[in-house]
Amino acid sequence: MLLRFRVTNFASFRDEQELSLIALDDHPDLATMPVPLTRDRALPAAGIFGKNASGKSNLVKAMDFARRAVIDSHQRWLPEDPIPRWPFRLDLESRTAPSEFVFEFVHDQIRYEYGFAVDDQVIREEWLYSWPKGRRSLLYERSGMDIGFGAGLAGQKAAIADLVRENSLFLSAAAANNHSHLRSVASWFGHWRRTSTTGVQPPPGEVPDEQTMSLLRFADTGVIGASMVERMDDEIQPGIWRRRYGVRLPSNIGSVPPEEIPQRAQTMMELVHQAETDSGGESLPWNWESAGTRAWLHLSRLAISCLRRGVVLTIDDLGGDLHPLLTAQLLGLFQDRDSNPSGAQLIFTGHDTNLLGRHVEHRLHRDQVWLTDKASGGATRLYPLTEYGRVRDGVDDVEGRYLQGRYGAVPFFDRSLLADLTREHQANGT
Repeated sequence: MLLRFRVTNFASFRDEQELSLIALDDHPDLATMPVPLTRDRALPAAGIFGKNASGKSNLVKAMDFARRAVIDSHQRWLPEDPIPRWPFRLDLESRTAPSEFVFEFVHDQIRYEYGFAVDDQVIREEWLYSWPKGRRSLLYERSGMDIGFGAGLAGQKAAIADLVRENSLFLSAAAANNHSHLRSVASWFGHWRRTSTTGVQPPPGEVPDEQTMSLLRFADTGVIGASMVERMDDEIQPGIWRRRYGVRLPSNIGSVPPEEIPQRAQTMMELVHQAETDSGGESLPWNWESAGTRAWLHLSRLAISCLRRGVVLTIDDLGGDLHPLLTAQLLGLFQDRDSNPSGAQLIFTGHDTNLLGRHVEHRLHRDQVWLTDKASGGATRLYPLTEYGRVRDGVDDVEGRYLQGRYGAVPFFDRSLLADLTREHQANGT
């Protein structure tokens, strides 16, 4: 489980900002998880809300960059290549200052803190601590190319340190060279899943499992099953010709003889809809499906996988294509102890304020709500709803107050600009 994530100088996050999944209130109705050897409990979900371009997606990107650095830096980053970070670029000082990322998490019932700082060329710092018996134990600390080890880290260390480059993480090198302890720690970063609901591609060439199909039928989409269907390219979508064969289609495509258009048959998974046919169902090409059906199938598959394995799922822009009641049901899969016995977590960004209100079956509690806003200099501030101490779960109209701007993180509309536009239209007689 993730406990906290901190980021400094990445994208719109200039100053250090922290996302915490530590519960501040008692939640007997939520699938909270005990943090070993503490009195804390970790939340199963957190939502980040804010106006457009306030930095919500950048938080997900920061997490993903740091995770990918652990997974890829030793084996995939080339020695001569710069580190592919995104420093804050709206002031001169931040462009060359280091970017820093810190994760606090629980893996195999042990709490860890792992962090690193990088500039465009090298790893400046890196560290890993654990709390195996309730007190902090140093595993290793790094400053530049100097790496010091604590008594809590056994196994081959010096040999792996000799393999580390200036632009690769020691944890990444240790995992790649099969250090048993550190390979296990690094695996926590690899088990995350990240997604969005925009541009969802057809699922792999296999029929979804029964649990996924149950969720699809549960969503009341009219889908009753799935099947593998062979179709020609022209039954799927015309644009596929250009992408696959590199041909430019004539504007009068409808009059071109079919034999002159390159095609091939392909077998694809398609959803079967209830229909007035002899079989009672009819499959449809993927591009005929609604955006909501595509998004729900995609999220259902990922959610079930994460719930089974007890891992973190991050979703950027949750709810854009889903009915608010359906978005709440997805949240409920992670909130409910029966559907989430393994401690999976959902972290999402979005604008579905119904999840803040009292009109859906599953909602976010006050310590699960985070907000993003930007200062005049363009830097993102990430802050919890609990900063407003008078918020009472189930009593206050959190959704209404948020939309009214009581908690910030909503757009300010300069109506003088609309007035100028109106006057311009009137002057032009339009």
